[in-house]
Amino acid sequence: MTLDDEALRRAETLITELENQTDRGAAIIGVAWVEEALQAAIESVLESDKKTWDRLFGRSGPLSSLSAKIDLARLLNICSKVIAKDLHLLREIRNDFAHTIAAKDHTGLTFKSTHIADKCFTIKCIAHEALSEPRHAFVRACAILNSDLYIHRFFRERITSRETIHARSETDA
Repeated sequence: MTLDDEALRRAETLITELENQTDRGAAIIGVAWVEEALQAAIESVLESDKKTWDRLFGRSGPLSSLSAKIDLARLLNICSKVIAKDLHLLREIRNDFAHTIAAKDHTGLTFKSTHIADKCFTIKCIAHEALSEPRHAFVRACAILNSDLYIHRFFRERITSRETIHARSETDA
């Protein structure tokens, strides 16, 4: 199985998992999926130093929060300002579900709750799709952003590998 096959199987598993979750579960799992890809993209551009990584990104580290990772990714040019804003919207939606028991009208919190739906339909990476269901918009945004982050890692690694091979061939000549 190639890395691409593995990534595809993982994405299919996660999408199936998201479909079987409550809205609250889908929000938490969807953003965890994106955060995992974001962290891997950041890791792909940083020096490999486990001790320092653990100190910065580990529990209570200054870069352990999703917000800090998004801001770092922006500074490292891993994502544009628009994508960083989309990532922050996903984080806000996740936080709403994780830290709010019920909507303001005392009904259960769902993707159809006004403030959640408004955030879902504000996400720019899916604006061209004209989606009518906020949950579908949220899941699509998670899938698109995850894919973008995966592609960034893939091409960054390939470019680095090609540059290394090219540099070696020049020194061998």
